[in-house]
Amino acid sequence: MKKTPLSNIEIILCNTSHPGNIGSAARAMKTMGLYNLTLVEPITQPDDHSLALACNAKDVVENCTISDNLKHAIQDSQLVIAMTGRKREFNDRLMTPKEIVPEILTAIHNNEKVSIVFGNEQNGLTIEQQECCNRLVTIPGNPEYCSLNLSQAVQIMCYEIYSTYNPNVDYYRNPVDRVTELDIQHLLNNLDQTLQKIDFYQHKNPERTLRRLQNVFHKAELEREEADLLHGIIRQIRRKIQE
Repeated sequence: MKKTPLSNIEIILCNTSHPGNIGSAARAMKTMGLYNLTLVEPITQPDDHSLALACNAKDVVENCTISDNLKHAIQDSQLVIAMTGRKREFNDRLMTPKEIVPEILTAIHNNEKVSIVFGNEQNGLTIEQQECCNRLVTIPGNPEYCSLNLSQAVQIMCYEIYSTYNPNVDYYRNPVDRVTELDIQHLLNNLDQTLQKIDFYQHKNPERTLRRLQNVFHKAELEREEADLLHGIIRQIRRKIQE
């Protein structure tokens, strides 16, 4: 795995009770470029169910670190973020993922270590675990019911980080082969000859019509396959005219 600034981020799951959540969290992490997973006092160890739900993120599960206490797990971290969905006594410093992400990115680009800490599925972080952290973050949701599955919360937090770190989606786009001006002129000439054959210009100004068509092609930013399709349509029209 190539080291990047994202390598400075560690996801910590405390007292995880369901092995499936470990695998699902690992999958959520890897899809967003994060690989460092630490389990603090897991109630259940990673197992085959964890690996099954991890899919192609099995390596994240297999390489995870298991720690016997949170203080030990975060001892090398400068920024330690507690993820909470509960009302606490000191919620005046509560932030959202979007608000904390700029600070996370600044830290990792300065080669500082960032730990993002998630609590047990049923009870969340204990007060003692939360007090080990220096930032408090919650994911906004419906006030009437905002309980997220552990792996969903991990996915949202990881997405907020990665989508700001690297918003580029060009790798999903197919390469585009756009036509040249010469190609457009060939298309216009071909179309012009066909329009003459069907007497399209009978009550129209040919030059003005062709200028408008040229403007249409420019706005469309035609790809070569699209231009070839139009040429094919024009050829078929001519064949029908000659029958």
